[in-house]
Amino acid sequence: MKIGFDARFIAWKGVGTYSRNLLKQFAQVPGLEVVCFVNDDTKNRLPAGDNFTTVTLNEEVFSSRSLNKIGAAVNKSGCSLFHTPYVVAPSGLECPLLVTAHDIIPLLFPKSIPGFRERRAYRSLLADSIQKADHIITVSTVSQSYLLAHFKLPLAKVSVILDGVGHEFGPRSDQEIKVVTARYKIGQPNILWLGEFVAHKNVTALVSAFAALSQKIRSHYKLVLAGEKRGDWQEVKKEADRRGVGNLVSFPGFIKDPDLPALFSSADLFVYPSLYEGFGLPPLEAMACGTPVVCSNSSSLPEVVGDGGLLVAPRSAALSAAITEVLTNDNLKQRLRRRGRERAALFSWDTAVAKTLDLYRELAR
Repeated sequence: MKIGFDARFIAWKGVGTYSRNLLKQFAQVPGLEVVCFVNDDTKNRLPAGDNFTTVTLNEEVFSSRSLNKIGAAVNKSGCSLFHTPYVVAPSGLECPLLVTAHDIIPLLFPKSIPGFRERRAYRSLLADSIQKADHIITVSTVSQSYLLAHFKLPLAKVSVILDGVGHEFGPRSDQEIKVVTARYKIGQPNILWLGEFVAHKNVTALVSAFAALSQKIRSHYKLVLAGEKRGDWQEVKKEADRRGVGNLVSFPGFIKDPDLPALFSSADLFVYPSLYEGFGLPPLEAMACGTPVVCSNSSSLPEVVGDGGLLVAPRSAALSAAITEVLTNDNLKQRLRRRGRERAALFSWDTAVAKTLDLYRELAR
């Protein structure tokens, strides 16, 4: 079987993690040929595979004018199926199209995509890809329900295939933690958050919750907000200053993938107050590293975190109370460590890839 895969997104957050993990597994599948469509900026991130060939497509992602060019390139490659892990669908395909739509967050929270032009392009590309797709993968039942309702799709057209947790996520040694925390100037002990500084991540509520903690707890812990300094990060910093905790909140910036397990392992608590997630990998990865998790009870997060974390309303008062409960209750902390690792072990990229390959075979037939 020869499939095409749009690998132009492998350096992205979320979609990139999904793409890289699928491709790593595809490299080991006997009888599978994969044509990887890449661009010059990201082709060096492509996992190695003897069964991979590459086609370079330096086309702007948010340009509808490029869709015919992409379709022609796919047709020329002779693929029996084309899979795009993002909602950008080529035009004029001569083979079945499989689209992974992780969520519709930009429709629910438009400012998660900066720029009016980009938001308008996303809405157009999303609707276009849903219409063109022969089948759609999404990553949680919540995302499935939103897609079905918003686009009035039949249930048979949208499959749920849950994301996995990479084998690299697990507790790290004190020495490795020391090296990584020194690299990013992260103090310990700490309360950790990781993600993008966009509205639906609800980071200001976490800052307010931290400020509302007792003086005894605040004097002992740093709040670490890890993520690329883009989007709303300056507004979050201003909120910390306004709340009088600016000196206790650190912004280490973007964390490289190999350092993430040690980062999660360094934290006494990981807090994820997001208002909406299509899946939500960071709390699951933290749980796999044995870090207790406090997580909002919204969207797909209860489906993912289950009883492996403490689920609360994504409001400052509830978050503050939950943080206090975990940090002052050793029995609860140890229980969350144990349950978190057990829960994370249920999410495997091996399973995700096996189900994806089953879909490939079905569509290719």
